[in-house]
Amino acid sequence: MEIRSLTPHLTLIGLLVLTALALAFTVDVTLSDTPGVRMELPSQIDDWSGDELRYSHDRDNPKQYRVSELELPDIDPETGKKLFTMSYAEYEALPHDTEFVKSIYTNNTDGNVFVSIVLSGKERNSIHRPQRCLVGQGNTIVGTERMEIPLAGREPLKVDVLKTERRYRNANGEMQTYYGYYAYWFVGQSRETPSHYERMFWLAWDRVVHSVAHRWAYIAVSGQRADENSQDYKQDMKDFVEKLYPYLLIDHSRHDKS
Repeated sequence: MEIRSLTPHLTLIGLLVLTALALAFTVDVTLSDTPGVRMELPSQIDDWSGDELRYSHDRDNPKQYRVSELELPDIDPETGKKLFTMSYAEYEALPHDTEFVKSIYTNNTDGNVFVSIVLSGKERNSIHRPQRCLVGQGNTIVGTERMEIPLAGREPLKVDVLKTERRYRNANGEMQTYYGYYAYWFVGQSRETPSHYERMFWLAWDRVVHSVAHRWAYIAVSGQRADENSQDYKQDMKDFVEKLYPYLLIDHSRHDKS
């Protein structure tokens, strides 16, 4: 077996060892309440206009709203009940101290880009690999690629990009395919990585070595590919993330560990 194929297994073994050490020797672990990113998204990014999303938790009639559609940003206009920043399915699946910010961005060419930030709470399962949710939502992952996004004054940001396909019925009842992309990375205190395993390693390391549990954020940028063979989305995605990134910063000490 090649060394490369062993890497994930060795990482997992290392993580298990660190976790065991944490259980054995760490009595008091402090939860840091300071996120590594801003938990807000801008209303304007260059020529992209943003609109935050809200969700009804009515099980019989779940709905998604844009804040611009609402008279009151957190009240369902149909039921008068509270709206949430996450869907009901997400609320049920994740610890309730998990925080969300979601926006949809549109430009003058009618393009749409979805951006979400998920901030972990006390429990480590607050955020996880996106493959789990995407497949659960009916998507098929047809490709994965690690990309580098140039950023001024520092090394490129590394993100993992999933190519997805999802079958659906249009208004006429005909089956069609939605071709999408899903770019993501994780952010901790002064650390960034697109690797779920590396994030878990640093999470365990900080608990063992520093007796602190940082709140990691999971940032995702997703949109549509023109067709199954299109490559144009890559540069469009890179350009958007490059413009978005400065709005996420709390400080400039972050560095890429992957």
